[in-house]
Amino acid sequence: MAIAAASVGRDDNSGNLVRYLTCVAAAALYSPLGLGLAACQRGLLVGFVNAAATVHELIEARDEKRLLRLRRQLASHKLLIIDELGYVPLLQTGDELRFEVVSQRYGRGSTIVTSNLPFDDWTSVFGSNRLTGALLDRLTHHVHILEMNGESYRLAQSKRRTGKANADTVLPSE
Repeated sequence: MAIAAASVGRDDNSGNLVRYLTCVAAAALYSPLGLGLAACQRGLLVGFVNAAATVHELIEARDEKRLLRLRRQLASHKLLIIDELGYVPLLQTGDELRFEVVSQRYGRGSTIVTSNLPFDDWTSVFGSNRLTGALLDRLTHHVHILEMNGESYRLAQSKRRTGKANADTVLPSE
């Protein structure tokens, strides 16, 4: 399994530490969390959100006429970590709202996005070549792509537990 990670961006006066990260397995969340912690230690405002939950929150905010306030809040973070993009399919309205958040952050703050999907499969998440292309254009501008490979941490732990349980089981002798 591969983790496609996008990267460390500029470290300029705007605080752009990281531009984008997509992960496909192997402790995929630890790298973004480590980068988030490093940003916090530098005094930067960092946000961590679940992709699907954020889209639902954006839809609710739009319906309750508080969308601009929520978008300003998400834009205020110097680093925003969006976890689990593509795990749950969303409505087109949600995809458009998510695009607006990323677009508003473009050039103003760093964004990390974790996903189990390679870029080629993102059209299946956003349902539109145009929207996917525009989103990837903003997320991957000024980025270095890093690839990390490895087995899923949870799967490896489960295999170890199962193997240990089988080894510890004593069968009665006949």
